[in-house]
Amino acid sequence: MEKGLVMRKIKGRVCGLGVITSAIFAIGVGANAAAELPIEPKCEFIASPGSSECMLPFPDDYYTKADPTSPTGRRIDFRELATPTNAANQHIEVAPYNAGDGFSPGSVIALKIPGIETAADVAATRAVPINHLGRYKEAAAPVVVIDASTGQRWPIWVEIDSTVKPEKANLEIHPSVNFTSGGRYIVALRNLKNAKKEHLQAPTGFRYYRDNVPSSEEKVNERRPHFEEIFSKLEAAGIGRSSLYLAWDFTVASDQNNTGRELSMRNAAFATLGDNNLADGVVEGTSPTFAVTKVENEPNPGPIARRVKGTLVVPCFLFPSCAPGGTMVLSPEGTPVQSGVWSANFDCIIPSVATAGAGDSARPSLYGHGLFGSAGEVASGPQRSLSQGHDIVHCATDEIGMSESDIPSVVQALQNLSSFPKITDRLQQGLLDELYLGRAMISPSGFTTDAAFHQDGTLATPSVLNISHLYYNGNSQGGIMGGALTAVSPDFTRASLGVPAMNYSVLLPRSVDFDTFASILYPNYPDEEARPLVFDMMQLLWDRGEPDGYAARMTSNPLPDTPGHQVLLDVAFGDHQVTNYQADVEARTIGASAHRPVLYKGRWPETNVLWNVPTIKPYPYTGSAIYYWDGGPVRESPSGSGKFVGTEPPPHENLPNRTGEDPHPLPRATAAEQQLVSDFFEGAIQKSDRCNQGPCYSGSFTGP
Repeated sequence: MEKGLVMRKIKGRVCGLGVITSAIFAIGVGANAAAELPIEPKCEFIASPGSSECMLPFPDDYYTKADPTSPTGRRIDFRELATPTNAANQHIEVAPYNAGDGFSPGSVIALKIPGIETAADVAATRAVPINHLGRYKEAAAPVVVIDASTGQRWPIWVEIDSTVKPEKANLEIHPSVNFTSGGRYIVALRNLKNAKKEHLQAPTGFRYYRDNVPSSEEKVNERRPHFEEIFSKLEAAGIGRSSLYLAWDFTVASDQNNTGRELSMRNAAFATLGDNNLADGVVEGTSPTFAVTKVENEPNPGPIARRVKGTLVVPCFLFPSCAPGGTMVLSPEGTPVQSGVWSANFDCIIPSVATAGAGDSARPSLYGHGLFGSAGEVASGPQRSLSQGHDIVHCATDEIGMSESDIPSVVQALQNLSSFPKITDRLQQGLLDELYLGRAMISPSGFTTDAAFHQDGTLATPSVLNISHLYYNGNSQGGIMGGALTAVSPDFTRASLGVPAMNYSVLLPRSVDFDTFASILYPNYPDEEARPLVFDMMQLLWDRGEPDGYAARMTSNPLPDTPGHQVLLDVAFGDHQVTNYQADVEARTIGASAHRPVLYKGRWPETNVLWNVPTIKPYPYTGSAIYYWDGGPVRESPSGSGKFVGTEPPPHENLPNRTGEDPHPLPRATAAEQQLVSDFFEGAIQKSDRCNQGPCYSGSFTGP
């Protein structure tokens, strides 16, 4: 995510369960006590006493309501007085969330459990750890998530929030494969004990349901049939009612919720070009209107023959404009309303190799830049090398929403998350900008009609562009956002995602890049117990503009009017900026296969590396793939199994890797990785897969 650059740029609550918990006996629930339980309608009460945060556990269908008009049959129903507050005592506004029909497919399930405060406590429960994911199937697993429609367990891992003081720490339950869009899930915790070997008693509020304790409270009694259904499904799955510490359910948002706005914008925008059938793979209609504003011949450093900059006219779906700070206005049908047009920038590099030879040879590729960067990163060293070595013309536009121009909006949002739609809505416009740039690159009436894209800079010589195919190549933020772009792209079907992952709410605490942003967010939202809730709420909006909301539809199960895609994930082992764990979740969710051996024996001890990701076969391989690249100073393995590098594996905790040099920038600069990208673009990964059938190394180091 490019930490140093971002730091330079950046530098220039509690709902009130006290009434509830004070009225509940600390030990046991008696018939007389039941009548004394006052219920605050805006707050979930099954986990009380124990949590001071109103909306925990989360996600929870308590915070939805029935809606037969939505694809899931549910609608988010947050109450503003229940949401976390910032230091100025301002609640997060709920309107943007209440348009949703469920929770994130990558939801981090969070709850406060008194007595579970440390990693040692979690280990004592025997819950499935991040490094042994297969343990989710163990018969006596204390923390399980059940698919309510099938009764099958969902693969998860369990950890404590290590970013806060132990007494404030939430238990976090992560899906190791994203939850299914539109699905309903039941969370169950049972037979819990901590590191002190204390057996933990179920929360008083939950025991009204588990133990059938009478109550005169309408809000308690109206939920009894619902909990009886949960207990019945859990019993069928082999989980006894009497063993339960806590259980509840939640509904995952639909694909329509997460992708519908972007698809509506895309379809409307491409219809104005005369292309109304995006799934057929045929470029129809006209190119977006563009203007070349600057041409640099033989810019330093080489080997670039020409750098071309300009602007592109794109339909704008933000108000008052597509400048930073704009947000969507929705039609009665829930689709974004166009406000006019706007000029998106573009920046292209034409390698010297493309200006010689027969012409029409260079492969056109979009490029996605780093965190809060700009299109100018297309001219970085690795991109110049890849372009020249493999005859590729790269073009980029600012990934607005998370570009350099958005930094003031980001700072504002971190101070008051009610402003967060200014980021996520603009991200969706940014995806449309990239789609339009791609169409201009391959349309017969697009860039090939301008002299700047011809061999000698005049129309008298052939165009440099082979417009038969378009590709995508992105790194860091571009590797992350490129996943969402891929899922909605009608024009490219093969995408190379460098140092990628998904689900920003999980990436942030595990990234050194977040240090700068945390220094703003955490003082403004000081309630540490609410921290996972804050991230989860942000993710509900992020899902519409990043791959977490699109991953299941990225490859072989495409969205409506969209072709299927293949994706190459190139991961930097031990990455300080983009955690490996979420790249693995992405690989499992999109159905990628893995290059093996992933790493040398002993390189990632006590870890089932790339669990449940199949091995690439047979070669040549044409599908989606994940590769780990290892780089850094070499030392001998203590086991004598071979040489390996010094960057340590990522920590198990939700903290950044800070050991050794950051390998984040190395894969893209490695000749073998660039050859792999080229082969993948061409249609198949060759048998040698450029790693000599061994682990893949990056940087200047050549493996044994």
